Formats: sequence, C-alpha cells, structure tokens
Amino acid sequence: MTAVAELTPASDTRMTFELLSDSDGSPLVRITGELDMQTIPELEAGVESLMTGRTGRLVVDVSGVNFADSSAIALWVRWANHVREIELREPPLLIRRVVARMGLAEKLPMTP
Repeated sequence: MTAVAELTPASDTRMTFELLSDSDGSPLVRITGELDMQTIPELEAGVESLMTGRTGRLVVDVSGVNFADSSAIALWVRWANHVREIELREPPLLIRRVVARMGLAEKLPMTP
C-alpha cells in the first residue's frame, strides 16, 4: 500500500491511543505513532464504543502521528459518517496536504 503521509521518524513508532474528553465534553481520541493497515484495526476496535451511540462531535488529536497511510484517512472518513461533526486536531503538514488534495477538507475539518 502506498503511504500517504510520512513524517519525521520517531524512536517509538508503535501506535497508541487514548480515549479522553475535550473541554466541551466531546469525546477526544489522541493518537500517536504510526497508522497503517496493521494498526488501524486496533484503533477502530478501541473507538467502536464511541461510534455505537451517535455522538454529536468527535475530536481526533493527530498531532503525535508520525506516519499515516490511506487506511487512516479511510477510517477518519468512516468516523465522520457516524458523527455530526469531526475535528482533526493539529495534523502534521503532510496529513493536511493529503486531506486537501483528496478533496476531503470539508469532510475532515482540521484545526491548528
């Protein structure tokens, strides 16, 4: 699979995530490490409980993501289809560019 975003290498590239609450009480998923076909199933399963009851807003903090392939973008689009509003928080520049070039900037709004 072709990588859609390769950023600065990290010493620890495994994917980790935390399920938190944003300041307004919205669910927040903080992701670090690499997102690819091998790590996406774990992330998707871990966030599934948030998707079973439709939530109004979902914040996805991707500031700690150092690699993402197209399976990550596809997962975010699936999440966006289940919530009223999604926010990709602090995406690295390459993720911003890929989302924009794929024409998904409206579907996957990004904040600084």
